[in-house]
Amino acid sequence: MEKIRVLVVDDVPQTRKDIIRLLYFEEDIEVVGEAGDGEEAVQKAVQLSPDVIMMDINMPKVDGIAATGKISLLCPKTAVVIISIHGETEYMKKAMFAGARDFLVKPLSSEEMATAVRNVYRQQRQRNNTEAGRKAKVEETAPSVTVPPVLAGQAEADRTHPAHESKHAPAMPAADKRESDYPTKEKKQQNQPQPAQAVANGKTAQDEKPLGLVTTVFSGKGGVGKTTLATNLAVVLAQSGKKKVALVDLDLQFGDIAVMLNLTDGKAISELARSNETSGETLIDDYMIRHFTGIDILIAPLFPQDAEYVCPEHVERILQALKQSYDYIIVDSAAAFHDINLQLLDMSDQILLIVSRDIASIKNTKVSMNILDSLGHREKIRLVLNRADQDLGVDVADLEKGLEMVVTHQLPGDEKAVVCSINKGVPLVVIQPSSELAKAFKRMGERLVSGKRLTPVDKQGKHLINRIFSL
Repeated sequence: MEKIRVLVVDDVPQTRKDIIRLLYFEEDIEVVGEAGDGEEAVQKAVQLSPDVIMMDINMPKVDGIAATGKISLLCPKTAVVIISIHGETEYMKKAMFAGARDFLVKPLSSEEMATAVRNVYRQQRQRNNTEAGRKAKVEETAPSVTVPPVLAGQAEADRTHPAHESKHAPAMPAADKRESDYPTKEKKQQNQPQPAQAVANGKTAQDEKPLGLVTTVFSGKGGVGKTTLATNLAVVLAQSGKKKVALVDLDLQFGDIAVMLNLTDGKAISELARSNETSGETLIDDYMIRHFTGIDILIAPLFPQDAEYVCPEHVERILQALKQSYDYIIVDSAAAFHDINLQLLDMSDQILLIVSRDIASIKNTKVSMNILDSLGHREKIRLVLNRADQDLGVDVADLEKGLEMVVTHQLPGDEKAVVCSINKGVPLVVIQPSSELAKAFKRMGERLVSGKRLTPVDKQGKHLINRIFSL
């Protein structure tokens, strides 16, 4: 089994030993070296060419941020994970600008570190392969050079010679070159039969195909927690360490994902629509913003008037492109049934419909369910009860009977923690992972991955809520 080669960098020897000890028990990870400051880290990175570097942020001589910047230039195929005792947004932003692929806050568990190493390694390898594919494509499409008549005659003679070899035959790589430096070799191997070992293990190319599952977070009214749910659910799925996750803000006029994640740079979906470049490669490379949590984000327009540039056809092409590259696509939608949302709902594999235990929310949810049912989307609906621990006079059982559907997920209320995470620009599951709300998001992610769901209750007679609203 190919192991992930890791370099550990920290100015405290005991901390380095602790990290090395925790990673020692991971079968697919190998620590190949250690360094005590940023200057030594740069030297070891060039010397050892590790796959991943675990980099402390506060060190003498050269700190972790500066060292990361140098390593990003000298060793572009190496991914850096910054480790710090500080979780402030400013530190995270500096780390990401320097080229770090993830940001961890001490103290760390072995599972947390191993997951981060695997995540950034997989992401970096995909980037390397993409870059290699681009180089190969450039070489294939390079313009031909005009050959002088004398040389052309010699070439014709060579072609008639028995010992002639095609000029297109690939040259043998030098012995001291790494295999990743030859993308054309990788390209050739894609068309060859599966290795016997892979077949024996039951792994085929089909198993590696992205799941491409689209989950839309929807509600008939605003202010119910759609964006908070979409953002944290996407991060939870990415933290599983196994799948690629995209987060898309399709609340085109008043989307808040960029604000909630403190994203000040990057192109919006309106710019993508105006460019008319919605192919998978262009979309991912130029418009998806990589977040330190491991998710890729397509943000809503910065100005409401720019929403008019996006039409249902754009949404269809964008989602189709994302389905080819991502396992999970989480979409934060607007609270409306317009053409954009109708296209989105048609392409969704499941719809997380948010409701709370107040009469206005229940009424709007019932209306939304009726419309979704008429559109043929009832089987996609998963009912999410927000602020489930707040007693607002309507029992969960009454709510389920009135809506004629069981509640699939329950989220406790924690307004203080949510507001704190929004103000800091960091998802709740990152800055307060032990909170009850964060645990609820994690359970939701686990159920989404496992595919488990509750079956709808049998329709019963008109209940309290039905009688009140005559629904």
